[in-house]
Amino acid sequence: MMPLRAGVPPPMVSIGRYLLRDRIAAGATGYVYAAHDQAMDRPVAVKLLAGDLQDEPETRERFYREARIMAQLDHPNIVRVLDIGEEDGRPYIAMELIDGLALRDYLKTNPRLPLGDRIDLIVQLYSGLEAAHAQGAVHRDVKPGNIMVSRDGHLTILDFGLARLKSSTLTANGAVVGSPGYMSPEQAAGQRVDERSDVFSAAAVGYLILSGRAPFEAKNLPLALQAILHDMPAPLSVAEAPDPLGRVLLKALEKSPGARYQTCAEVLADLVRVKATVVHS
Repeated sequence: MMPLRAGVPPPMVSIGRYLLRDRIAAGATGYVYAAHDQAMDRPVAVKLLAGDLQDEPETRERFYREARIMAQLDHPNIVRVLDIGEEDGRPYIAMELIDGLALRDYLKTNPRLPLGDRIDLIVQLYSGLEAAHAQGAVHRDVKPGNIMVSRDGHLTILDFGLARLKSSTLTANGAVVGSPGYMSPEQAAGQRVDERSDVFSAAAVGYLILSGRAPFEAKNLPLALQAILHDMPAPLSVAEAPDPLGRVLLKALEKSPGARYQTCAEVLADLVRVKATVVHS
């Protein structure tokens, strides 16, 4: 394989059986490319560990941990892993290529999305997370940038790079892990998290889906963390979320993990019940 300079492949570079094309995402530890699976003749997405990190044992283990977690998850609302491999010491993950828009872009291009469709997006988000939790995986980085939506409204959860298995010893106790604005209070405090952290973060994304604005907005990271720890989001209008729906979201956004919904299944049950009462055909 030719070297990938600065994370951007020159034309016609391949890794394994995958011909890399455009870079479609970049993170702190790696890059995601649109690619072509030459063996199966299909489009895919390939995630590569950044070249300058491939010799760091803990980073490599985290990368492979993400691959293992994603490979065991089989749900319509979670991106599918197709292949895991390594070439010239550089690991990669091949995934299905989602034909859609990042959640924020989808909402911007569909400003008049009906309430029922918005609730459906939240239901799909919690459904995918419930499936991950059933396999013992906590996502820990639920945010709009890790969610894609297709033209027909199908939601897919991406990027389990910060996910942790309940049995894992690779934790981040004492460190703030997650994305400002959507992380849970326990994440903001650097505490160990469980499924209830994803419950909170999904509700923060749900707030965005319903209102078009982030629940916790601040000029910098310290202020964002303070807001998550101590402030409640501005109330949703009745047009954005009828009272029964607003109450579901507020319960999921409780600061104390013990006071909020304990599982995604509990949230889903209330969302389905509320949708039947607030959405009129």
